[in-house]
Amino acid sequence: MTQCNTGITVGVIASILVAVGLGATLYVTTTGSGTGGNTTTTTTNPSTTTGNPYLTPCGLCGPEIDVALSVVNSLVEPYFNHSVELYGMRQRELIFFLENAAKKQREFRFAGNYHEKWGFFIDTINGLKADFNLNKTWWKITDQDMVSLTLGVSSYVPQHQETLIFTFVQSDGH
Repeated sequence: MTQCNTGITVGVIASILVAVGLGATLYVTTTGSGTGGNTTTTTTNPSTTTGNPYLTPCGLCGPEIDVALSVVNSLVEPYFNHSVELYGMRQRELIFFLENAAKKQREFRFAGNYHEKWGFFIDTINGLKADFNLNKTWWKITDQDMVSLTLGVSSYVPQHQETLIFTFVQSDGH
C-alpha cells in the first residue's frame, strides 16, 4: 500500500470512528529502510502530524477538487433535474459535498437516517421522500457513466472533476 493510500485509509477509518461516536487517537506505524540497510520505524499521531494533506484534526481532508452533483426525479410529479458545481473543495466524503450543495442551492436540501453498520442513508432530497418499505423507492447514487456507487455518502470519497447523480428510483413490481 502506498503512503498516499495509507493516509487515505487511516483518514477514512478515523472519520468512521468519529461518525459512530468512537473518537479515538490513532497511531500509524510506518517501517522503511534507512541508509546502510538499517530498518527504521516511525510512529506518528495523525491528529498532530503536519504536512499530510489527507489527515487533519477533523479527519480526512484531501487536496482541493472540483465535483458536480445532480438530483434527478423523473418518477413522480413534480419532476426535477438540478445540478450544482462545487469548486476548490477539500476532498472528503460525499456527504460533505452534498451538505455544501444544499448550502448553495435549496434543491439539494436533504434528510436521512444514520445506520450504525451502514452509515448515513439519504431518504429525502428537494422535499421528495423515498420509502423502500412503502413503495420500493430510494435515492440511487451513480457516477457520470451511470454506474452505481458501491459505497454510500458516508464512505464514498469523490475524485477531482467527478460528477455524481442522485436519482429517485423504484424497484420492479411497483
